[in-house]
Amino acid sequence: MKRSSLAAACLLAASAAQAAADAEFAVRWDPAEGGPATIEAVAEALRLPEGKRKSFEVRYFSIVQPADLPPGASAIARERLSGGQMESMYKLRSPVAFPSQGPRADWRCPFKVDAKRQKEVDIGWSAEGVTKTNHSRSCEADGRIADLLPARFMAKPLDCTSSMLRMSSRGIKIERWSLPGGRQAFEVSTNGKDTGAERKAFASGVVQPLIARGARPLQQSKTQLGSAC
Repeated sequence: MKRSSLAAACLLAASAAQAAADAEFAVRWDPAEGGPATIEAVAEALRLPEGKRKSFEVRYFSIVQPADLPPGASAIARERLSGGQMESMYKLRSPVAFPSQGPRADWRCPFKVDAKRQKEVDIGWSAEGVTKTNHSRSCEADGRIADLLPARFMAKPLDCTSSMLRMSSRGIKIERWSLPGGRQAFEVSTNGKDTGAERKAFASGVVQPLIARGARPLQQSKTQLGSAC
């Protein structure tokens, strides 16, 4: 390849990566069905050093669903307590992309205070290596759902909580979830851009080593797992 052609190819690849959507790559499994059953075992499988740990208590809420959501989409509300500090999240999750133009493209967080907003693509894996993609819009703020969401959402806490321990190492998050009913689940995730190269990197560097250790990826989201009261 000529030098000019190589430079053009590199520029095109860089432009494509820059234009790609923010993404979270994740894989989940139930250790009772196989796979690493401790954070240490997960880190060993992925050749990760010990990282910073943090524990959380998580509760999900039932809320009134917006009438204008795309088919199959849902609204989610949850509180997360860590070190005495409460953080709340409101999220819209959809199997199809949200409008990029028109009146519904400029989404506003319903919280009563300024909140950190995020748009990303959530990419999960199956045992067969097939990916499942969802699109999300979310916002987070300090405080309780009861104080942040307007009354019209009729937010009601579910009758169960989950505890979660997270270890972060080299940009990878390992989470051990203790779920309602005594069930456990693990999730390994990282953030990046939704490109073919980053999907392949997560599959080869994270998903395949875990499957090789017996993990059977779950299809349920953390919301579904944590809401099974």
